[in-house]
Formats: sequence, structure tokens, C-alpha cells
Amino acid sequence: MTIPRQPPSGAAALSALAAATALGALGSALWLQRKGFAPCPLCILQRMAYLGVLGFALSALGLLRAGAALAARLSQGLAALSALVGLGFAARHIGLVLHPGQLCGLDPLAAVINHWSVTQWMPWMFRADGLCADTPKVFGLALPFWSAAGFVVVSVLLLAALLRRSRS
Repeated sequence: MTIPRQPPSGAAALSALAAATALGALGSALWLQRKGFAPCPLCILQRMAYLGVLGFALSALGLLRAGAALAARLSQGLAALSALVGLGFAARHIGLVLHPGQLCGLDPLAAVINHWSVTQWMPWMFRADGLCADTPKVFGLALPFWSAAGFVVVSVLLLAALLRRSRS
């Protein structure tokens, strides 16, 4: 006897969309890096936040499909928290872009990030070699603005998934 497969719930679809958005942001960042734009320490911290969103949103998706609603809500909450932390890093980065006369002041942070184990394992993803105020423009906006917009979108999707889940 086979059990009919249920269509994904609204919460699952929202989690999947949040994961896809995070994956797109990470792919875009790596593409720009490949084009010659070295990431700064704040860029790396934003990447880590997007990775947190991606991992937790995919985890929530799997847990929803397995019927573990409470664990899925926890994963969605952690994904939303990752997005909000990333938004904080993006906001700091936007401040540095808007006030280029200020020093980045993050050279010690770059040294710390570049000595993390994850940076040693995947330097192509996590090595911070760029300057915070020197960011590429995409469609006329500096990259941290796009990153912040991505974090806002992901946060809204995940909060909607949490609210949708709590009503059902």
C-alpha cells in the first residue's frame, strides 16, 4: 500500500523560497568574486549569515516533510535569526559605503576571519581580502544594499512561514 504524497504546505514552500534566495545570493557573491571583486570581512560575515539561512531553511523543509512541525519551526526561527544577523552586518557595510572617508577599522577582523578553520578549508569562499568601502555596483547600487534587500526578503519569507505554521 502506498501513501499518497501530500503537496507541500505553504510553510514548506516559503522555506524553500528562502533557501533558494540565499543560494542565489551566495552564487551571485561568488560570481562577482570570480570577476575580480575581493570580499571584505563584512562580505564574509554576510556570506556566513546566508549560509545559515540556507542550512536552517533546508533543514526546516526536510523536517516539515517528515512531519516534525515543532523542530521545523525551530529551524525556521534560526534561519530568520541568521537573516536578521546578516541584515545587521549589511547595515554596517552600507554605513561604510555611504561614508567612504571613514576607515573600515576591520583589519583585525580580517586577520581573525582569515585564520578560522573554515577559511583554511574553503579560502575561495571565506577569505577576506577586500576593503569594506570598495564594493562593486550592480544596477547602480552597491552590493551591500542588494545584500540587505536579500536579507529583508528572506526574513519576511521565514516570518510568514512561521506565522502560517502557527495558524494551522
